[in-house]
Amino acid sequence: RARSSSERLTDKMVVLTKEEVDYIVEIWSQVDKKLITAHALERVFAVYPWTTRLFTKLNGKFKATDIGVQEHAAKVVSALDTAVKNINNINFKQLSSEHQKIGVDTQNFKALGQAFLVELARQYKLKFSAKKHEAAH
Repeated sequence: RARSSSERLTDKMVVLTKEEVDYIVEIWSQVDKKLITAHALERVFAVYPWTTRLFTKLNGKFKATDIGVQEHAAKVVSALDTAVKNINNINFKQLSSEHQKIGVDTQNFKALGQAFLVELARQYKLKFSAKKHEAAH
């Protein structure tokens, strides 16, 4: 997305404004993290079926309510909790390299991010304003 002149890029990573950080922290503190994450994962698996190839242990069970999706959602929530707590110092390179070691296409992070936005809009409707969408995007 387009960024204002007060924003800058550092080491090819986006530096968030204070307002964006505040919105992200607010959103993350108000949502049912595991529910949102499980539904976002289900959406990714349905819309981008190639993402399921690394989840053979799920035995084709990719619904948000399935135990394997719930377990992976818990791992994602843990990582996102850490990221939100350290929002100005997220180590994207480490996260990316760890996932690349197991064959994850890092473009899948974008797909998951988009699925989160859809789920936030779907589940939180009016509370998820255009301004909060912009910050979370």
